[in-house]
Amino acid sequence: MKTNLSSPPAITIGGVPARVFWPLLALAAVVIVILAGSFFWRARGDHVETAKQTAGPHTDVVDGVVRLSEAKLKVAGLHASEVERREIQDARRVPGKIIYNASRRLEIKVPAGGVVTRVLVLPGQAVKRGDQLALLDSVEVGTARDELVKAEADLQIVARETDWFTDIAANTDELLEVLDKSPDVQKVEGDFNDKVLGDHREKIFAAYSKLRLATRAAQRAVTAQTALSDLYVQERASAREIADANFRTVCEQSKFDAKQQLARSRAELEHAKHVVAVGRQKLKLLLGPFAEIVSGHDDNMLCELILRSPIDGKVEDRFVSDGVQFVASQALFALANTDTLWVSAQIYEREWAALAGGDVQEVKVQSPALPGYEVTAKVQFLSVGMSSETRAVPLVAELPNAENRLKPGMFAWVDVPLGPKHEALVVPAGAIMRHEEETFVFVEVQHGEYRKVVVTPGLATSDYVEILSGLDVGAKVVDHGAFFLKSELLLEGEEP
Repeated sequence: MKTNLSSPPAITIGGVPARVFWPLLALAAVVIVILAGSFFWRARGDHVETAKQTAGPHTDVVDGVVRLSEAKLKVAGLHASEVERREIQDARRVPGKIIYNASRRLEIKVPAGGVVTRVLVLPGQAVKRGDQLALLDSVEVGTARDELVKAEADLQIVARETDWFTDIAANTDELLEVLDKSPDVQKVEGDFNDKVLGDHREKIFAAYSKLRLATRAAQRAVTAQTALSDLYVQERASAREIADANFRTVCEQSKFDAKQQLARSRAELEHAKHVVAVGRQKLKLLLGPFAEIVSGHDDNMLCELILRSPIDGKVEDRFVSDGVQFVASQALFALANTDTLWVSAQIYEREWAALAGGDVQEVKVQSPALPGYEVTAKVQFLSVGMSSETRAVPLVAELPNAENRLKPGMFAWVDVPLGPKHEALVVPAGAIMRHEEETFVFVEVQHGEYRKVVVTPGLATSDYVEILSGLDVGAKVVDHGAFFLKSELLLEGEEP
């Protein structure tokens, strides 16, 4: 039996046999790649040519000397400084924090409780020393003020009494001295008619009159003794002695009583003064350092207070509003003056050993929030003890902030000087370049020409680097734009 075997049907793509289509497709792809590459290299060539026309001629680098065209000099913005000798000091950079100057940030409180009648300032508002912050009412202050008014009135009364008893004591002494000369009663009474004697006037003059009468009677009895019996004369003499003794007793008692009254009055005066002083101190304590009473003695004004700003600054925060009650020592406002701030730095054990032997007066402060901004701060105090938690010694320094660029709470880097200062050959820190294990600078030979000079650096600070070898005083080194020269040097060195 004969079997008919036929060929399989041919595969076609778009009417073209597959064995023809695939080679054609591969050929088209190769052509496209060649055309794209040609376009890319032509575009790159045009770009390079444009760049060359813009930047000028190539940089010349021969034996470490870089020569720049005028066009590239303008782009580089180079600046050179002379190498000099100056004092330099080792320093350590430690972390710190900008905080308020403790003496220039205050929470305003009143030691007495009360009610806020009216708030007169807003948060963020600038205030001057003595400006009113709020009006307050305090019954406690009003009571203390009333007690003080009464004590002052009592003091005035006692003071007048003391003056009265002072005059009585002085006049009594004067009267007794006059009476000791046995003057006429009527004349003495006339001389002392306008002088204050108190109840001693009647006692003294009565006793003196009796003495004068008894004296005259005794004298008459002696004169008429021939006509009178001896007994009568003796009776008159005895009566005179009794009157004299009574007079002296009255004088002594009056003199003693006058002094006692004066002494008692003076003691009461001192007590009254103390009561007033205590009342004033009590009122002062209730008011605190920031409040004052409203002047006037109207009953409606006894409890009124004015809260004033003790410093020039700003209202940082306000914790009360109109009509709110407050308790004693509650914070009502927070005021701050940020013209000066403090920076608190942490000196750790590894730096403390070097710092302990030095007298640190100033530190340099920088904040990452303000790149390039550096402030010199004066050290206020350095703790003698180390924190058991941080193992660091706190250092606090005051820094000026008139421009208000620094804010409390900012992180800061603090450069703390270590060891003594010494004179050295230095260059600005921006002049130092490094590549691999080589340290070098660029010395200006002439305009547009700069030579690479390898140096040996020593002590480095944030501003200067000590040069141990490689440079002499007076050489001009590039301190701004040196990285541009380094890039040109390296790029030209890589070209074939």
